Amino acid sequence: GRGVRRGREDGPARVGPRPGGDRRPRRLARLGRREERHGPVDRHRRRARDALKKTRAVFLEAGNTLLAAHPPVESVYGGTFRRWGVPSPDEAVLAALHDTWGLVAARQARGEERWGGDEGERGFWRSFVQDVFSRVGGGALPEALLDELVTHFRKEESWSLYPEVLEVLSALRARGLKLVVVSNWDSTLPALLDRLDLTRYFDGVVVSALVGSSKPAREIFETALAAVGVEAHEALHVGDSPSEDYEGARNAGLPALLLDRAGVARHGFDSIRSLQEILPRVSP
Repeated sequence: GRGVRRGREDGPARVGPRPGGDRRPRRLARLGRREERHGPVDRHRRRARDALKKTRAVFLEAGNTLLAAHPPVESVYGGTFRRWGVPSPDEAVLAALHDTWGLVAARQARGEERWGGDEGERGFWRSFVQDVFSRVGGGALPEALLDELVTHFRKEESWSLYPEVLEVLSALRARGLKLVVVSNWDSTLPALLDRLDLTRYFDGVVVSALVGSSKPAREIFETALAAVGVEAHEALHVGDSPSEDYEGARNAGLPALLLDRAGVARHGFDSIRSLQEILPRVSP
């Protein structure tokens, strides 16, 4: 299909920096033991677990799920801004990043695709970085500053894998499950996954910039389903964003798990603290 290329030796499809992250999970209220055993919430969770036993594919976000920015995004932005004469502490940069991603989400909710401007990816990142730069006291964005950030986040050494990633991917593949990356990223992600030696684990890489649709829109999930030939109820999606990953997948008809590594998601999400927790949820 459009935007898809084959990559893994045993037959994967691939569909395609993000200089920042836009996710902050919240506190999860734990149920008491009695409620877990006998309450309606537990019955709902048992039904959900039973449904996951029919899983044929697992979809995974890339950022904050498989990959962590190293050093953190706010440190990279802050250091770059300071080299360009804007003395912004990392804490202020982090707040500015959060606010700017909030604007991106609000535009998405109005139907504005982030990659849809006349200048495509470059235009999106120029606008994004300009907004962050302005929020911490910067003026007009130097094009060379943008180049520094874009170049940094394209490098494999700027990213690290979470400790459990390779073990979990290997275990899921051993169970015969199709694996697909489904990510709001620009077109550099497939090459980055190649350099990190992750492509070989996946049957598809579906990237918002290459398919023209970003989560939480259902179209990006439908592209991933078509890439591996499964129905929505047969694919489990896992990611760290409550709105883009969890709610987006569920609205598209897919079961979903919220990856909440910090344990701060609010009550109401079916959440996990590590990718290891996927394994008991799907049939061996």
